[in-house]
Amino acid sequence: MTIRGPLQNQVIPARGIKTAVVKYPSAEIFEPGSKGWEQIAACRGVDAAIFFPEDENDGAELAKAICGTCSVALSCLEYAISVREKEGIWGGATQRERRSIVRRRRRAAARARAVG
Repeated sequence: MTIRGPLQNQVIPARGIKTAVVKYPSAEIFEPGSKGWEQIAACRGVDAAIFFPEDENDGAELAKAICGTCSVALSCLEYAISVREKEGIWGGATQRERRSIVRRRRRAAARARAVG
């Protein structure tokens, strides 16, 4: 399998899987409890094992490449953060990256409360 970088905006799918290349962000907005975004996700129909590698440091590249073409990756990421998903690659972020996002958001909220 060959994957081109994000500048080329193209993913060559594995095993004949069709993937849509999306150049613009989706108008699909994440709402807690809503999973409509899953129906149009680029990972739909792709082997789930790709998104749950044994070692996220070494096995996340393919999943992140697929997420990079997805129009609803942000909704996916927000879902994983909201339910505190502990495993896998969601919205192009590993568990460690999601924890980092949560920490940054908490710090930003604390600073905003302190200022205002």
